[in-house]
Amino acid sequence: MINGLFADLTSFDGAAFYLRNKFRILRYDCRGQGLSPKPNSVYTLDDHVSDLEHLLKKLDISNPVLIGLSNGGRIALEFARRFKNVSAVIACDTYDKPSPLLKAKLRSWLLAHEESGPLHRFDIATPWIWGEETFREKEELILSYRDKAGLVLDHVVKNLILGALETDIDVSEIDCPVLLVAGTEDLLTPVFYHESMLSNLKHGELVTVKAGHASLLERPTIMDKTILPWILKTFNIQ
Repeated sequence: MINGLFADLTSFDGAAFYLRNKFRILRYDCRGQGLSPKPNSVYTLDDHVSDLEHLLKKLDISNPVLIGLSNGGRIALEFARRFKNVSAVIACDTYDKPSPLLKAKLRSWLLAHEESGPLHRFDIATPWIWGEETFREKEELILSYRDKAGLVLDHVVKNLILGALETDIDVSEIDCPVLLVAGTEDLLTPVFYHESMLSNLKHGELVTVKAGHASLLERPTIMDKTILPWILKTFNIQ
């Protein structure tokens, strides 16, 4: 399970609960996030993919099913494109190519941070991330992520955002099954981004869920109701 930008492995606490009796689960903090190293250099997609490669080799894990959210979805897709031993990918609320509009959104986050710091960056980004129902009913969830945002180092914010602005992924080169999960209220990477990716995938499916860009954080039951059934069906697991 590969976390999104500015999140850490604990962000999957709710979603991972539904996998606990079926699978061996690996969660980790991506470069620059959580307890992982935070070098002062741009955290590129290549860096993230290499980090995951080394981690899986160290733990002697082969043929993984990769579940990624947002930037974690990009990592999962690119990893599967490069390495043919991936069993399947579930990519949630993500993108294969940083479009001019998406770049403008992300750069506004960086500008907000540079002008007024991490909390201002969070407040500017928030309307793009969370769904309507989450805003109405789960204020404490959003505030918990705001508290964490205030602790992120300046160079980490810059390096994470700059890394998210780079690199196109040719999803047509992915050979394994791919499930795309798109929040119907996702304003950062809308459903039509996922429809475009789907048209280029060899073995792709797309499902939409009532959520914003942080679907698995907003509604962890998506794992139980949507993703887990797809995994069981794909691998004929009873």
